[in-house]
Amino acid sequence: MKKHILFSVIFLLAFSLLFGCVEAADENSSTAPPKDTSVPQVSTEDSEAESEPSNNSTESEENDMSQENSYVENEESVETSDDISTPTEESSKPLEESTYIPPEESSTPPEESSVPEEIFTDAGDAEFIASGYLLYDGAAYSQAYFNKRVSQRYADAYVKYTKTFPDTRITVINHPANSINIKNPYVQAMLNDQGKVLDDMASVMYGDVNYINLRSTFEKHKGEYLFFKSDFHWTQLAAYYTYCEFAKSVGLTPTPLSAFEDRVLTTTFIGLTNIYAQDERVNTFYDTLHAYMPRKEHTYTIYYDAEKNIKGQYDTCVHTYIETYSCFLIGDQPYAEIVVPENDQSKVALVIKESSGNAFVPFLIEHYGKIIVIDPRHINIDIRPLVKNEGVDDIILFATASTSNGDAYCNYYLKLIGQ
Repeated sequence: MKKHILFSVIFLLAFSLLFGCVEAADENSSTAPPKDTSVPQVSTEDSEAESEPSNNSTESEENDMSQENSYVENEESVETSDDISTPTEESSKPLEESTYIPPEESSTPPEESSVPEEIFTDAGDAEFIASGYLLYDGAAYSQAYFNKRVSQRYADAYVKYTKTFPDTRITVINHPANSINIKNPYVQAMLNDQGKVLDDMASVMYGDVNYINLRSTFEKHKGEYLFFKSDFHWTQLAAYYTYCEFAKSVGLTPTPLSAFEDRVLTTTFIGLTNIYAQDERVNTFYDTLHAYMPRKEHTYTIYYDAEKNIKGQYDTCVHTYIETYSCFLIGDQPYAEIVVPENDQSKVALVIKESSGNAFVPFLIEHYGKIIVIDPRHINIDIRPLVKNEGVDDIILFATASTSNGDAYCNYYLKLIGQ
């Protein structure tokens, strides 16, 4: 009997020990890492996302050379991408907060140039054509030269104006050829130094003449949208920077560009350069035409002649239905007057100009009660009685560095004062 009891006790102890070992083995197996060392499987969707670049990154790399195009294409890729189901914090930002706006399309360009720095390694696609124009980067460029004899003759003419009108301030503005705006040093080396041309012209000036040398102004804003690609005129942005220099030179405070409404009249403007360039490629260089609208109410009257036979009367001097450079002052007119009722009517400016002055004149509405505009190519007039009778404060003589290479405009200026 005792043997049976002893055998039962031994059996129970053995069973308990065996059961405890099994439990311990099960417990250890639940916490130990698996012995399978094969690579975990990744879903097909995740694998493709990691191994192939996204559409966004590809488009961004392809369009580094064209920031305007990259904005449009990246915008489309954000809207149509199927790879991202939940927008990240960065991708959920509004597009306008993170997209780059080219400086030429900006309505409020900063005082300092905002054109990104570029690295140039060669002259790119620069090519001189038979007419003497340089085609480069989708634009046609001309250049001016310094003619000492002619420049001295202009200087003498300006001094004659100061002596003829001793009580009137005489300002001279020569704007440079558009090639001054090229940033690529390899292309600049192919051209006559346009900044030096302006300096050389300024060096022969003398007497009590307010001569504005625009070299530093244009170099400070180099690369901005200062000239058209297919037209030989400057843009109104360039005219605005020139207005600022003029205003400061005569003690006026220039109005910030942001105060004006920037109205885009067309994005497919093709100018007149090809009349002279004679290369059909120029007619594919589309331009955007900006007009900075005058802020003050004014009237604009055009006359046929010095007798003031009226040609047309308007309530603005900037006409937005004209999608060419002629939107400013309706082009080159013989004689015109702008009257600004809210300004001091005794403050009068006389602008004697060729077409470069057209984009400049509207900014004078900020300061003068009356602005008289004469194109000496289209009218025969003696301005001496006009200056006296109107009490003109400022005479502004406008030309370009290119036209100042010849005698024609000098002869026009002298003829206006009976010489």
